Amino acid sequence: MEIHKIQIDSKDVFISQKKDNFKVVKPWKNEDGSINWFNLLTGGSWWNLIIVAFIVLVVLGTLNEYSQNIKMFLDCFNIPGQLEICKEAFGPKLARSIVTNWTIP
Repeated sequence: MEIHKIQIDSKDVFISQKKDNFKVVKPWKNEDGSINWFNLLTGGSWWNLIIVAFIVLVVLGTLNEYSQNIKMFLDCFNIPGQLEICKEAFGPKLARSIVTNWTIP
């Protein structure tokens, strides 16, 4: 893929050609060799940045929620005398399997 630079209304526009059609591209590297961080992270538009930020927040939120649930589950069994409360909260099969290292059928 070869990138060509043209000027339209005194602005530099980069295009690439694949077979018979042309496409506007947003290069991640400037002409002087430095990295264009905006184009690298967003693909050249604010809308892409919003989408990437949303996906990252969803993934981080999911990981945080999962780790908090596992921590709460394990803390429930580490407190002496809490086994009956854990059985009610998580079910007797799961509580018994955690305490005795059994597998759940």
